[in-house]
Amino acid sequence: MKAKMIMFFVIVGLLGSQSAAAVYTRTSSGPVNIGNIFTNEWGSPFVYFTTSINSACSGGAGLYLYDITVSQPDWNLRKGKLAVLLTAKATQKKVTLDYFYDSSIIGWEACYIQGIQIVD
Repeated sequence: MKAKMIMFFVIVGLLGSQSAAAVYTRTSSGPVNIGNIFTNEWGSPFVYFTTSINSACSGGAGLYLYDITVSQPDWNLRKGKLAVLLTAKATQKKVTLDYFYDSSIIGWEACYIQGIQIVD
């Protein structure tokens, strides 16, 4: 009987300790123009595009440039992605995006860019 009670509490403890996590879906965009780039002390530029990307994203057109949930990012890869973004903005070229979204999240955290390519 004592062993069953201990097992019961172990199972309840394990089930109770699991936290909800975002479930991101990967997809791509067609060619889009970069509108505005916003940045702050949290570390990831936030990018608004001139046309709607996905209704799950902020305002339908805003995505983080980086996944803000990564605890130890590769800063060289982030710099490369930022360089492509800034080059496209400066030269007024269109880009296509490979991005993740979670329609259950409301706000800026709903979408982030995985990859960006200049196409125009």
